[in-house]
Amino acid sequence: MYYPKSQIKPNIFTNGNELITSINNQPYSGYYYEISNGNQYTGKNPQDGPNLLLIPILVPFNPSEPPHQADISFEDGPIILSNIDSQYEPTSQFITRSIPLFNPTLPTPQDNQNGQFNRYFCKKNNETRYLEIDKNTYQQLQKRDPKIAWDLYTPIIVLWIIQGNQTQVFNSNKATVQAIETNAKWGGFSQYFQDKFLKYYLSSDINNLYTSGGEFTTKNGQNYIGFYHIHNGITPMVGKTHINTPHDVLLPTKKTQLTSQTTSSMMLPTPPIITGGGGSSMGGGGSY
Repeated sequence: MYYPKSQIKPNIFTNGNELITSINNQPYSGYYYEISNGNQYTGKNPQDGPNLLLIPILVPFNPSEPPHQADISFEDGPIILSNIDSQYEPTSQFITRSIPLFNPTLPTPQDNQNGQFNRYFCKKNNETRYLEIDKNTYQQLQKRDPKIAWDLYTPIIVLWIIQGNQTQVFNSNKATVQAIETNAKWGGFSQYFQDKFLKYYLSSDINNLYTSGGEFTTKNGQNYIGFYHIHNGITPMVGKTHINTPHDVLLPTKKTQLTSQTTSSMMLPTPPIITGGGGSSMGGGGSY
């Protein structure tokens, strides 16, 4: 942010017992400058970079001094509030609040059986910054726990599908994220996932099946006898297991079509009803 020279006090020096840097909480010795709102930064002036925010070293409360407002640091890191208002107990001088940390929730065996689970995210209110968190952190933010910086972050739950037809799972998860992006006005939230809407996806391939004939035909109409597998719980294909190289799709006879369709409908958990469209492209699993 630009500040005119009239709002900058440059070339101030400290010997290291007054200020600490916000990124590592280490004592700072050297030149710094101060702007009109009271913030102090490393360097003789804004052009003498890098300009790191400096935080005054807190000292124990002196009862002889008049009470004043708590100083709050909004930089990432522990947020320390001076506890000097007369309404607080004098035995506690400071309150330390934590900030949310990246801590994804992993699906449990029960989640895998259910085919879906909850993922938890939060957004920093004054920035387009998203973070995946665990359930405990979500609950702390939701309940405005004083031990965490709940006023700086907004939490949200994402119902995540992990079983069923691969295309439908991808599109369902993408639609959920896009709906949150639109309804919560979380711009760029879908980009956080980097198109990895199959994260934690459990393949529904059924392998090592064999037919002695009369169940499937090849694309040229020939009766198929041999090993086959059902890809994504829907598509019968030649071979014991699914491979990345091209291999033929098998066409069920009228006798087996009803069974295949019934099996397919049972594989996918019912997704939530969401206002918003889902893409048709496919993406692989990822780390977000």
